[in-house]
Amino acid sequence: MKHIATLLFCFFIFSVNISLGQEHRGAGQPWGGFDRIESYKKVRMLEVLKLGEDQSVKFVSRYNKHQDTMHGVEKERNELVDKLDEQARSDAQDADYDQTFSSLLDLDKKISGERLHFLDEIKEVLSHKQIAEYIVFERNFAKELRQAIREVQRERMKDR
Repeated sequence: MKHIATLLFCFFIFSVNISLGQEHRGAGQPWGGFDRIESYKKVRMLEVLKLGEDQSVKFVSRYNKHQDTMHGVEKERNELVDKLDEQARSDAQDADYDQTFSSLLDLDKKISGERLHFLDEIKEVLSHKQIAEYIVFERNFAKELRQAIREVQRERMKDR
């Protein structure tokens, strides 16, 4: 089963690689690769956690809500980092930096708070063992995704 999952993962990454090489569908429309990665991640997560149908529905609902919140907060955080970049280029005053640093720190606290809130919410759906498996899965999935992207980049560099 592990070999099949690895093969599917490699195939998935290869298909993402092909779609990256194709033109965008139109102005302002993303290529959709991130959605496919997120979908694959959910399927793998549900396999690893061995959730029943009811459990899966409840977990995925809470997970999607959490992800939406995290994407929004991360977007705000990136805007603040862009603001820091702009301030550094324009030789801003220390007070301007302090205000941006403070906002950035508040957002980092919000991110931590959201993660804690999500873990509390999934305690209603998952066992402690499943929560541990979820946390380990999140780390490992991100690591495997980075490794697969590096391998694709190495192959591209070899072909040049």
